[in-house]
Amino acid sequence: MTGVNIEFNIQDALDAMLYIEAAIDDTQSLFSHMGEVLLDIHEARFTAQESPDGVPWKELSPWYKDSKPKQKDKILTLDGNLRSTLHWQIEGNTLLFGTNLIYGAIHQFGGIIKPVKGNALNVGGRLAKQVVIPARPWLGINAQDKLLLVDIVREHLGFA
Repeated sequence: MTGVNIEFNIQDALDAMLYIEAAIDDTQSLFSHMGEVLLDIHEARFTAQESPDGVPWKELSPWYKDSKPKQKDKILTLDGNLRSTLHWQIEGNTLLFGTNLIYGAIHQFGGIIKPVKGNALNVGGRLAKQVVIPARPWLGINAQDKLLLVDIVREHLGFA
């Protein structure tokens, strides 16, 4: 009668589990790496002027484009504040990413701006009863970005 023996060194498995446990506890370095990659992703997005899914941002209205004092060929860019205020921070076990500029949301989702005081808005030297801003999604990740972030996690856990 023939037999088969399998030897398994439990210490190798325990060492691997201890490594993974330590890596899971070290979210700071993982989130820092992910935050920097998210900055790179969004920097490229502003350069390409497209949504996370690769859809070009809606063109500027002709009257607004003509009234811009600079960066006339750039969408979502006048002084570069939206782009330059992107940042990440870690709060506990959470990675936060975005901007603290209040107008970031209206550019992401679109909307209508109406005057709070008075009857009109001054937009580039022109008066308007309201301004319709189309959605120009700029914040977020696509399927390729998700894979990149998953690879970072896999690398962090020692599976790469």
